[in-house]
Amino acid sequence: MTEFDISKLPSSSRYSILTSLVVPRPIAFVTTINENDVVNAAPFSYFNLMGNDPPIVALGIGKDESRKNGLKDTGYNIQKTREFVINIVNEDIIEKVNFTSIDFPPEMDESEIAGFTKLPSVKVKPPRIKESVSNFECRHLSTIEIGNDRVVIGEIIYLHIDEKYVTSRDNDHHVLTELIRPVGRMHGRDFYTRSTASLFRFARQSYNEWKNKLDEQNK
Repeated sequence: MTEFDISKLPSSSRYSILTSLVVPRPIAFVTTINENDVVNAAPFSYFNLMGNDPPIVALGIGKDESRKNGLKDTGYNIQKTREFVINIVNEDIIEKVNFTSIDFPPEMDESEIAGFTKLPSVKVKPPRIKESVSNFECRHLSTIEIGNDRVVIGEIIYLHIDEKYVTSRDNDHHVLTELIRPVGRMHGRDFYTRSTASLFRFARQSYNEWKNKLDEQNK
């Protein structure tokens, strides 16, 4: 068994090891807007849903010492405006989303350069991306700073989803995730994964179900 004292590893090694083990990671394509009404669009794979009552999302947005404010544009804009939109990434848009990871200066709108179409949001000022299958309008709740890491916590306050990916049955709504073909981030700088190749299911069971099966086996 290879072992590491994480505290003694350089940052680059920690990144390489941990992002190769915590996979696949969903990708948040985040749109924000600055105080001059310039839109910023950037992908983040330190992202996940943290709960649904209320619906909470978390984004890991590191610092950027090359900027005057020491923050990446997305983190700075969220700090100033307290609003952002998460656009879901699938196979159809991953190439353009990847393009927006170029370190453009703050006065340039990556979404326009990449050829995305911006649509107005309903409850927040930052626009949503038309080409994305779903958009989460979010309001900033808090930011946790630990060293060079910044974890941005937001609440989803409005949701858009392409109607062809939603079905209704039993008085409830169901998302056809397998048709969306979401993309996940893998190891290294350039590896991604599709989510449709080898789907499999395991049914969950309750304690009583497990106990009843065990009792049947022991008869």
